[in-house]
Amino acid sequence: MTEASESSKRPRSASPPPKVEQGAAPENDVSEVQEPPSKKAHIENSATPASNAKPEVDPEEAMFNLQSESANAAAEDTKKKTWGRGQGYGNGGKGKGKEKDPNVKYDRRNNDWTPRERKEGEEAEARLPKRRCALLVGYCGTGYSGMQIQTHGSRTIEGDVFEALVKAGAISADNANDHRKSDVARAARTDAGVHAAGNCISLKMIVEPPLPEGFKTLAEYVNSILPDQIRMWGFVRTVKSFNARTAADSRIYEYLLPSYCLLPPGRNDPLGKRLDKSSPGWRDLLGKEAVDFVDAAPSFDDEDEDGKLNPKNRGEFERRRGWRVDSKTLERFRELIAQYKGTHNFHNFTVGKPFNDRTVKRFMIKLEVKDPQVYGDIEWISVQIHGQSFMLHQIRKMISMAMLACRTASPACLIPETFGPKRIHVPKAPPLGLLLEAPQFGVYNQRISSKANGLQEDRDPVNFGLYAELMHDFKVKWIYEKLRQEELESHVFHKWMRQMDCSMSSGLAFLNTQGTIPPEADLSKGAKEARKAAAATAAKEGGEVGGAETKEEVEDGMDSEDEEVDMEALKRGDMEG
Repeated sequence: MTEASESSKRPRSASPPPKVEQGAAPENDVSEVQEPPSKKAHIENSATPASNAKPEVDPEEAMFNLQSESANAAAEDTKKKTWGRGQGYGNGGKGKGKEKDPNVKYDRRNNDWTPRERKEGEEAEARLPKRRCALLVGYCGTGYSGMQIQTHGSRTIEGDVFEALVKAGAISADNANDHRKSDVARAARTDAGVHAAGNCISLKMIVEPPLPEGFKTLAEYVNSILPDQIRMWGFVRTVKSFNARTAADSRIYEYLLPSYCLLPPGRNDPLGKRLDKSSPGWRDLLGKEAVDFVDAAPSFDDEDEDGKLNPKNRGEFERRRGWRVDSKTLERFRELIAQYKGTHNFHNFTVGKPFNDRTVKRFMIKLEVKDPQVYGDIEWISVQIHGQSFMLHQIRKMISMAMLACRTASPACLIPETFGPKRIHVPKAPPLGLLLEAPQFGVYNQRISSKANGLQEDRDPVNFGLYAELMHDFKVKWIYEKLRQEELESHVFHKWMRQMDCSMSSGLAFLNTQGTIPPEADLSKGAKEARKAAAATAAKEGGEVGGAETKEEVEDGMDSEDEEVDMEALKRGDMEG
């Protein structure tokens, strides 16, 4: 029972009535001040108590008082003071601190940084010097909960790398129980299932631990401990202030797409029919080979109730895997991708950012569409995007816009239109093809090479180019092959294309041969209100209601895929790509 407040306590004994002088009015004169009568005392006094008489006690009140006294005594016995950080004692609190009472036994708080307890008979290992380093790694993210190490037991790339460093002796046993002791940070935090040919981890580690016989380098020994889908390329000594996240001044991403994603929609598809109305003759602007290939395809049938792929559709998917992109289509795709180069307003290529937000202006340094390569029976096109920084969904939306414009004969001038104030919905391309190529450290490397700002230490640059051949072989085996297998099994890109081609929404009306964004594709608040007002006027005049509302519902449905986002993480800048 908690201690009752003073105002709620009941009197434990009766108080004698105040003495009133003869002829004087009592203080609580009813004629002057109207107050409620005082509560009846729980311990009654007799009118003329005897000196040896005991007052009559209410049993219920006696029990209440006894319980209150017991609770107060227990609280005092169990109350303890702590001596440690943030308590106001000594140097741990703010100000001068309080004097330590020698008669009080203080309990020290639990400290996450306490040394590891050694087993009985275990000898202290020789302390080897730790140095701040940049660890260069690559990984296939399949089966992992992301890059960043977690404290709740989820399997992460960084967690496996740290564990391997402990086993290899690069992290001392005293620091093995907490990665924060080694000041671990990463250049890019990739999400669950995302791959990276190169990523950088900064930490303090032992650079020359004793190696078992047969291993020449630390990287070779660590790789023998790591699973095959994670590789340590090497490491370099860095300056003491190096942090992988803040030192990375740009990043290179790669997006892989099958070449059949550039095939045009069919004549009977809703998107194709819409283009026939808005852009007559649009197929004549495409390569004849691509148009003839699509026209030769049978009509698609819906999937059955169990979601299984219709055998007829499966046969068409297999036929499309044999498509090889023609030079005219590839050149048009390259021209579209080139429009992103430079500093632009990418508010249409992310989530929750208005046109006038300063953070939507991003600088794209270099974009390259490489020649197609065949892996297995699928031809893949690689797009490399080197940017100073990226926002959430930006790369996937950039690729999606270029693919949709290419396969609908939309001109390259459409891309600059999307940098303007009109708000449109750009669908996201599948996440399957996205991977981090490598973070870049150009500013840091220039600083250490020129020894700027009074730098005296000799340090090597952080350079993934030294491992380009190893990284390429790893990508082919562990990333490209995984992409190919998943596309063969799940038909991710095929299903995405069908979703686009079967869209009935006017939100894709910006796909046209004029390279303009028509009013029906503008999803800004003002444009939506204008359409609703026009629909209401037409309904009054014609006596029909609907149509416009259905259109808005479809447009809102297209936007719904972007709404389920952790906005707090978005504001912190934890999400990109």
